[in-house]
Amino acid sequence: MTIAEEARTPAAPAGARPTGFLLRRFESLSNRYFRLLFIGNLAQFGSMQMQQLVRGVLVFQLTGSFAALGLVSMANAIPGLVFAPIGGVVADRAPKKTVIQLGQSYNMLNAAVLAVLAGTGLLRIEHLMISAVLQGAVNSVMMPSRQSIISDLVGRERLMNAIGMNTSGQNLMQLAGPALGGLLLALISPAAVFWVMAGLYAAAVTFTVRLPKRPMFAYEGRRGRRRGSLSDLVEGVQYVARDPSIRTLILVNFIIVLATQPYQMMLPGFVREVLQKGPAEQGVLMTLTGVGALAGSFVVASLTERNRGRVLLTVAAMAGVALIAFATSTNYYITMPIMLVVGATQATRMSLGQVLIQSYSEDEFRGRVMSVWFMQFSLVQVGTFVVGILAEVLGPRLAIGGLAAGMLVALAIVTAFVPRMRTLQ
Repeated sequence: MTIAEEARTPAAPAGARPTGFLLRRFESLSNRYFRLLFIGNLAQFGSMQMQQLVRGVLVFQLTGSFAALGLVSMANAIPGLVFAPIGGVVADRAPKKTVIQLGQSYNMLNAAVLAVLAGTGLLRIEHLMISAVLQGAVNSVMMPSRQSIISDLVGRERLMNAIGMNTSGQNLMQLAGPALGGLLLALISPAAVFWVMAGLYAAAVTFTVRLPKRPMFAYEGRRGRRRGSLSDLVEGVQYVARDPSIRTLILVNFIIVLATQPYQMMLPGFVREVLQKGPAEQGVLMTLTGVGALAGSFVVASLTERNRGRVLLTVAAMAGVALIAFATSTNYYITMPIMLVVGATQATRMSLGQVLIQSYSEDEFRGRVMSVWFMQFSLVQVGTFVVGILAEVLGPRLAIGGLAAGMLVALAIVTAFVPRMRTLQ
C-alpha cells in the first residue's frame, strides 16, 4: 500500500464508523498525514501558549498597566483585519503546506530575535509591540491554511473528529506550555523561554515539510475559476453574507468571543493585582485551564452530529457563568477549580464552532470562510484594548464580569429569537 493509499484508507466502511468512545476519540489519527500535522501543531501550539504567558508578564512588568496589555493585544490584532482576508484567498489558491511552513519559519525567527534582546538586557516594550504587529500579520495569513488543510487531509467523514483532536492537542499544550514557560521564567529568564519557543517552531517546520502538497481528498462540485485576488476576496465575503447558516454562526460566535476572550489578556494583571500572585501561579492557572480544555475537546471529538447548535449555545452560557465566578473570586485557591470549568467550556465551544463552520462551508470557499472566522478574533482583540481601559478605570473584576453577564443576556435573546442557531446539526 502506498503512502497516499494509506492516507485515503477509511477507518471503517461507510456507515460503520467506530462506535466505542476510545475508537471514535482517536479515529482521525489513523491517517498518517494528519498525524504529521497533529505533531507539528503540538510544537506550534506549545510555543504560542508559552508566548502568551511570557509576553503578558513582560508587558505588565515593564509598564504595570492593564491598558498596555490591551494595547499589545490590539497591536497583534490590527494586522489580522487586513491580512486575514488575504490569507483566506491564499488558502483557497496556494499550497497550504507552503503557507504554513513560511509562517512557522517566521515565528521561529521572531522568537530567536526576542531571545537575543531579552538575553542582552535590551528588550523594551517597543520591541514587544513591533513583534506583536509582525506576528499578527504572518499568523493571519497562515491560520486559514492551517485550519482548512485538515479537511484536505482527512475528508468530511472524519472532520469533526480531526478538529476535536487538533483542539485536544492545542489544549494539551495549553496545559504544558504555560507550566514550562512559568517555570523557566521564574527559575531562569525570559530569554530561556524565547529560545525554547524558537526550538518548538523549528520542530513544527520539520513535521510540516512532510505533508503532501496536494489535497488527499477532493470533492465533486465547482472549484471556481481563478480570478484576481480582489475578486476572490469579494466573492468570499458575498458567500458568507448570503449563506444564512454561516452568517448566523459567525455573528453568534463574535458575541461569544467578545465576552470570553479578553480575560486571557487581562490575566497577568488580574493575577498580580487581584490574586496577589506572580508568574509561576499564573502558569498554574493557565495549566488548569488547559486541563479543563483538554477534557472538553475530548468530549467534542466523540460527539455525534446531532443538536450541535444547541450544545454550542449551552456551553457558551456555561462559560459565561464560569467567567462571572472567576471575576468575583479574590482567592487564588478558589480560582483554581474555576479555571478548569473555564477551560472546558472554552475548548468545547471553540471546537464546535470550527466544526460547524467548516461543515456548512462549500469546499471552494472554505479558506475564505475561515479567514472571516479568524477576523473575529482580531476584532475582539481590538476590543480588548477598550476592555483594558475599562479595567484601568473600573477594575478588572467588573470589566470581565460585566462582559460575561452581557453575553448571557445576548445568548438568551439568540436562543429565543434565532431558531436557525438552535437547529444547526
